Amino acid sequence: MRKTYVYGGVLAGGIGSRMSGAGKPKQFLEVGGVPVLVRTVRRFLELDELAGVVLAMHPDWRDYSLDLLRTSGIDVSRVEIVSGGPSRFESLVNLANGCASAAARRGLAGRLLMISHDCARPFVSADILRRNVAALLDGGCDMATTSIPTIDTVLLSSDGQKGDCVPERSTVFLDQGPQTVDVEHFLGLVDSLSADERARYMEAGRLYMEKGFNVRIVAGDRGNFKLTTPFDLVLAERLLADGLVK
Repeated sequence: MRKTYVYGGVLAGGIGSRMSGAGKPKQFLEVGGVPVLVRTVRRFLELDELAGVVLAMHPDWRDYSLDLLRTSGIDVSRVEIVSGGPSRFESLVNLANGCASAAARRGLAGRLLMISHDCARPFVSADILRRNVAALLDGGCDMATTSIPTIDTVLLSSDGQKGDCVPERSTVFLDQGPQTVDVEHFLGLVDSLSADERARYMEAGRLYMEKGFNVRIVAGDRGNFKLTTPFDLVLAERLLADGLVK
């Protein structure tokens, strides 16, 4: 039986365009006195079973990021950086290739899994990361995605002007991430896509479902929210102060 190795893949290439007045990409902003990038990488490295973490980001921020991680006490020997792609999906592909290359250089021969996650969701728990891996290891699915049930009524609209329908709320989930894939399987799927198909995808879940593969929902946590606007930074500081996230 082949041994399984697990890498974390962190999407950290955003420029934070909706974080008005930030002055730098949001992954370098501080929440509770700690840069978002540092919080997210630390959370992944809490998993001793993780072979390492690969970050996808703009190459101009590579040296800055390594220095930031190093001065924050993070073992950068467990961290590698690859360039982000022109889209979120292409950055995800670069992460998968980066994980495969890192494993090959270390002679890790076996099955390779990647837990991918947005850097801007720094409050993901180690428990959620481990349950993502467990979902793949039990053999009951082809990929795992972390989601929470919606607490709001969802209105679907094809043109953004008028409502088309309201789906049954119990069937609607909000996808948070992380997502976990078998790297070899994921890259094989990507290679089978046309350029037009690749341009349609933003994350792996839709790809797997449209190709007929089994996608397991891992129960998420409302605290695992994305830092997108200044409001989210205020909310994060309040939740940290109250001990509701860590």
